[in-house]
Amino acid sequence: MKRILIALVAVLGLVGCVAIPDAGPVVQGQVDTDQQSNDLLFLPPGPEEGATQEEIILGFLTAAINPSDDFEVAREYLSGLAAATWNPNARVIVRSGVQPEISLSGETETEASAVVSALSELDAGGALRLTGGDRMLEFALAQIEGEWRIVEAPEGIVLSAYYFDQLFRAHTLSWVTPDGTRAVPEVRWFERTASTLKERIVDALLRGPSAWLAPAVTTYAAPDAALVGPPRITGTTMTVTLGAVQLEQLPSASLVPLAAQLARSLQDVGVREVRVEVEGISGFISSTEAEPVDQGSVDQRPLVLEGDELRSVGGGTSMIDDVGPTLAEIGATSFTVGAAGGIASTGTAATWIVPGADPVVVSTAVGAVPTVDDSGWVLLQERGAAQRLVAWRDGERVELALPPGSNEIAAMELSRDGTRLAVVTSDGSTSAVWVLAVVRDVDGRPVSLGEPYPMPGVEGAGTDITWVSPTQVAVLATDDDAAQIAVLTIGGVSEQLPTPNGPVRAIVGGSEGTATLRALGAEGSLLSLRDRVWSPANGLDPIQLMVTQQ
Repeated sequence: MKRILIALVAVLGLVGCVAIPDAGPVVQGQVDTDQQSNDLLFLPPGPEEGATQEEIILGFLTAAINPSDDFEVAREYLSGLAAATWNPNARVIVRSGVQPEISLSGETETEASAVVSALSELDAGGALRLTGGDRMLEFALAQIEGEWRIVEAPEGIVLSAYYFDQLFRAHTLSWVTPDGTRAVPEVRWFERTASTLKERIVDALLRGPSAWLAPAVTTYAAPDAALVGPPRITGTTMTVTLGAVQLEQLPSASLVPLAAQLARSLQDVGVREVRVEVEGISGFISSTEAEPVDQGSVDQRPLVLEGDELRSVGGGTSMIDDVGPTLAEIGATSFTVGAAGGIASTGTAATWIVPGADPVVVSTAVGAVPTVDDSGWVLLQERGAAQRLVAWRDGERVELALPPGSNEIAAMELSRDGTRLAVVTSDGSTSAVWVLAVVRDVDGRPVSLGEPYPMPGVEGAGTDITWVSPTQVAVLATDDDAAQIAVLTIGGVSEQLPTPNGPVRAIVGGSEGTATLRALGAEGSLLSLRDRVWSPANGLDPIQLMVTQQ
């Protein structure tokens, strides 16, 4: 039996709890463990006397593992002007364990290139994107007082996946839906030990969301908003001063949502309150005055169809009206429910179900399991129309063109905030995973899909996908009749979960990660992951389906 593996698992150097080191020694420096935190400080050597051009370039690339004092060691490999102007924060190329290949050129061998096997790239705002393939970095060198030094170096740094995992930590920026009712998170990465970490998080938020996500979300920062000086920290309160560009005419109360957005983005670095001031305008605005934003939590108890009864597993009364008899009557194999109603699928037909109303057949030629948002917009793909999706609500149909490469959909599901569509495409032996922004008009009507954001792929035939948290999706795939489940973080790490003992028909996520992920066994059992083992729930008759709660 061949185990399904997450493609590019080394993207962040961490799968589960196992770090993937480089192949062979990378640096002969030391490791300083005399730290007050869990972080290691790597101490690469500076340039040695008589070092060759190749050794200078490799030493420079390796020295990026020590960001202390603004990459002081790395700058020792640069000439005076290059050392003063080089910007290590411009980007991070995350490479595999294969060592860079150095080639010299020019009559005096003062020009060089380094080819690195790239896995992903981090931009200046900390956003991660898969890349793959070789990247060529160009250098110029000169002899200064008899020693080779780099006089032109590419911006940014290069790190192996292992060192990236050691040196960087994920943080979540907070955007909002266009109507301002729900928070939309985006994972970003910053150095664990950066003395300017809070400032860089604020800068990243002021820059705005990543290009792929931007069409579906909004931010309360003005387009030209920028920090004036570093933030001031007092206990758990941060004071942020912005330049007066495009803000001088705004009433002070309009800064409250921005302060709340900043506070949500800084929670994991110990900030509880953010005060925003504008240069030249007196007064502070406290984030505590802002209304809370929905984070997308749902009832964590599984909701299942047992016989003709729709009920929660785990006691208590379900918050969803019992439409079990209707689901049983139409022979539903899936049901996704939001605040406005639910969409059921039989594998061929999609039916809109609202308690107390007659079911409405939306389509009799559905492909992948349809999905729905809280306002009642259903997204589905119809057989014979692979190039588009259909958005449906109350009889209105809107066609959404699919970007190239994402048309053979095996499974899809909307995020609970309605801004992102997770998609699995499969050719039978391998499956690609994408996330696309859902662009809406002022009335909340879906009007288009954004640029696909690529996720690590999986081997085998993808059959289902589900959101398990606001930033994570779980993917079910089958290879050699073995079911495998992987959890992928949008812009973050990937994890292969233990293999279930038998076939799995579907998966459904809650909103608290893998602890609330459930699988439907082929024989109708409800499986959950306990102590790294998929275990069936006790006291349940065979169930027909699990409900996805939006």
